[in-house]
Amino acid sequence: MPETKSKPRPFPTVLLTFAMLAATAVAEDPKEASWQNEAKPPQRQMLYEIFAPVMHDIGARNSRKATIISGPVEMKMANNQQPGKQWWVRLGRSKFKVTIEDSADLTIEKALTYAKRVPTPYLRCLEIVSEDNKAGLAFYKSLGGAAAHGGQSYLNMIPLEPSRAASVIVHEAGHILEQRARSVEEDILDRWAEAVKADNIDVSHYGNHANHEDQAEFARLYAFCLDDRMGRVKLRELEALSPARFALWERMLELSGVNKE
Repeated sequence: MPETKSKPRPFPTVLLTFAMLAATAVAEDPKEASWQNEAKPPQRQMLYEIFAPVMHDIGARNSRKATIISGPVEMKMANNQQPGKQWWVRLGRSKFKVTIEDSADLTIEKALTYAKRVPTPYLRCLEIVSEDNKAGLAFYKSLGGAAAHGGQSYLNMIPLEPSRAASVIVHEAGHILEQRARSVEEDILDRWAEAVKADNIDVSHYGNHANHEDQAEFARLYAFCLDDRMGRVKLRELEALSPARFALWERMLELSGVNKE
């Protein structure tokens, strides 16, 4: 009889199957899974999540009236040299310019509804950007995809819904007032970085991108807590949760010439 040869055993397949079972067993080991969870750093709290219920419709209850002092005067927009018009207005104790690009499809009356929603202390930013030959609160048809740009030499934005526009303005106010304060105390942003470490809490995801954006996002949150409908309760809560930032921001308001009354 011819010799019967046995079929070769699928040795590589057996090894592969064994390896897969072993890997699965390790991954499902509860001790291993527990160790992996403990190795991950705990996620920090975020102020924008804590205060989310109050961060809407800023300034809706403000009853101040804005008055046009002079204008319109025809001019070219500083950012793109397109035709526009400029007015001087008064809101409370503050006097500032409003400049609107002709193609922006925005009336001066609508622009003033934005300004009227801004908390009184933050109107200082509109005074600063109206100094000398600056354009004040300037509205453009487009800013290349951005909603606004702000620094102590300018505050440019596009037309938005009133509540969102006011929210954007108080963020840009953070940049404007910080820059004015830094012209007095140059290490302001270095001290802000130390305040962030001391508070051990985040402000927002956007603020985590850069130190100066964390500062502007805190300025926005402070403005919401300052809103009349909050009755200052939320302002005290903010101070308790982020005391180092809170104290330094109030110092920056003072240095930039803000009248809190």
